[in-house]
Amino acid sequence: MITRLIKFYTNEEIEPRLRMLRLAGLYTILFLMLTIPCFMFLGYDSTIYYVVLLSIVMLLVIFGIFVYSRDITISSIVFCYLMNIIILPLIYLYGGGMYGGVEVVFVCGIVDGLFLLTGFVRIASEILFFVWYLLIMIYSAYHTEIMHNTPHGAKAVFSMVICLLFSTLVIIIVMEYEGYLLKVKQRKVSVAVRESRNSADTKSRFLTNVSHELRTPMNAVLGMSEIIQNSDNDGRLTEEVSIITQNARDLLSTINSILDFSKLESGKYSMSYDQFDMDTLMRELVNEASIRAYEKGIEFFVSIDPSSPNILYGDHIQIEMILQDLLHDAINSVSDGRVFFKIYGEFSKDRSKAIYHAQIYDTGSGIPEKEMETIYSSFETYDSRQDSRIKRLGLKYSVFKGMLQLMNGSFNLKSLEHIGTLIDVKFETFCVDKVVIADSKYTTGKKVLVYAYAEKGMAYIEEALGMFNTLVDVTYMPEDFTKMLGTGRYDYILVSDTGYQDVAELLGECEKASVFVITDRLSSPADFDFYRIIRRPISSLNLSDIFFERWEDMDYEGAEYLEGFTAPDASVLVVDDNKVNLKVAESLLSRYDMLVKTTESGFGAIEMLKGQSFDLVLMDQMMPGMDGYEALRLIRNNLAIRGARRIPIICMTADSGGDVREKAMKAGFNEYLMKPVKEMELERILITFLPDEKIKRSLAGGTASTE
Repeated sequence: MITRLIKFYTNEEIEPRLRMLRLAGLYTILFLMLTIPCFMFLGYDSTIYYVVLLSIVMLLVIFGIFVYSRDITISSIVFCYLMNIIILPLIYLYGGGMYGGVEVVFVCGIVDGLFLLTGFVRIASEILFFVWYLLIMIYSAYHTEIMHNTPHGAKAVFSMVICLLFSTLVIIIVMEYEGYLLKVKQRKVSVAVRESRNSADTKSRFLTNVSHELRTPMNAVLGMSEIIQNSDNDGRLTEEVSIITQNARDLLSTINSILDFSKLESGKYSMSYDQFDMDTLMRELVNEASIRAYEKGIEFFVSIDPSSPNILYGDHIQIEMILQDLLHDAINSVSDGRVFFKIYGEFSKDRSKAIYHAQIYDTGSGIPEKEMETIYSSFETYDSRQDSRIKRLGLKYSVFKGMLQLMNGSFNLKSLEHIGTLIDVKFETFCVDKVVIADSKYTTGKKVLVYAYAEKGMAYIEEALGMFNTLVDVTYMPEDFTKMLGTGRYDYILVSDTGYQDVAELLGECEKASVFVITDRLSSPADFDFYRIIRRPISSLNLSDIFFERWEDMDYEGAEYLEGFTAPDASVLVVDDNKVNLKVAESLLSRYDMLVKTTESGFGAIEMLKGQSFDLVLMDQMMPGMDGYEALRLIRNNLAIRGARRIPIICMTADSGGDVREKAMKAGFNEYLMKPVKEMELERILITFLPDEKIKRSLAGGTASTE
């Protein structure tokens, strides 16, 4: 019997409340049975025995009903009310009351209620029990005739001691058993946490490997598509290859969203902090988005506040990825309309942080109201035939919200079907310096004349010029343009390309350095008598290049129109265990006329570096036998490799983790290059790390060395 009881009360598979209820019933019945010899010793009359026997019968009936119904909540409530409203008050009145110390047993009833009842029922019941006990004691004090077996002298002391001992024993038993249940619960939680951590670690390792395994073939698909597109001179395959490229990019975006969401969900996602210039980041974003918009034939307008903080410290990779992806989606959603991108930043009160706000608005088909209700759900799919927007927006937006929350930011979306979509993004970064993108105090009062014939984005151009506090005159007719030129001296003259021929002769009388032609991406200075050109969309970025004469930051300058570069004297070693990736890398690098060598392992890289000098090494991060980190360590410490410590070694990785760059830089890599490799990123790496004397820039008029 005792063994069965012990097994019952230690069986972790049985609900704790059930075990506690059984325990309360057990010690109550045992207490009632033990009171019988005590009452006999004290010489109490027979009434108390009837009360005790009646109480035991009532408790047994309650537990019999419980065994039949199996409702723990109802049984606990009935047990507590029976004990506190009937049984304990009767024992109090027929066992001597306050003169025998019996009121101490009321504490047992209060304790039972605390551990057996829950929620509002517990609070209300405990108040009721306390008030009931108080009323009984007050009433019995004034009406002593209702009390029986009132002890005196030594008997009263004995009764008091017995009640104190029992009450203390009950409290100790309940508290100890509750402590035991708590330890059991903590042990279960500890095991669950340990298993969860092990599962998270396994999941993290799995995601790292999956990231690499999925992104590696995607690198091959996108790389080979670009190679085919570049070699398609007659344009027969342009449409087919574009479809492959677009769908490969969409698939890669979905893969990235799934992996990033899993990391955010498991708490394994980490930010990668680095110093960056917002000016540079915005230029890259706007440049890529404007090319996409131009190719699709839609209008793209940009507004960037030049007074925004510029030199920042944060996860610029994720900031760029989020804004780039949102712009890409917005442009894809518009078939015949416009996309507007606005971004502005402000310093925090102590100027230690920059708080940025970005808005992306498109006039696409929008999202139906019924879809908006679930768009933020992680795995909801929005797939409308009228919208070419990437599917699984919910998953993507969940990832973006999670990333932005890590930057103390937010993500909000508003959309109306057939009207358009507005996305608001907010994020914070640290400020390295108090420098802004462009200080308007140097341009205040400058006079600008704009000949805006057929210029659709004139309102945005005026807004951008207004941010620099310039004095702006706008004209749409040649006659007015002539009058304005004759009546005032202008520091800068902007002319729309559509009306250039109307005023070309008049421009010949102006200072050449002050004239800029607003044109699209395919036009060159030669089309406009070699006047300098300013590309659409007009924003504070390219206007600042004009006002501060930062011609080196612009992709054009008079007749010396830069089209690319070559490096015929440079040599590059590519290390990757995937032959297709090596083929892609060779094809991408071949356009720069440089010597390219490849090897499929870290061991091979070490041997090749012993026998030949290379200007640059591109090395895969994950390779069998010897990974990129181990190969890097051995190369840097190998005395047989000439200039081992000075060779620029770039980590090529398919891992999408936020801490990849930080890990690569700590390991000793000079920089990292994400797969699939983007041509713009590859060019940045080559220009940054190849010797300047080996880079020959290609110009419209011929080839010029950087020397």
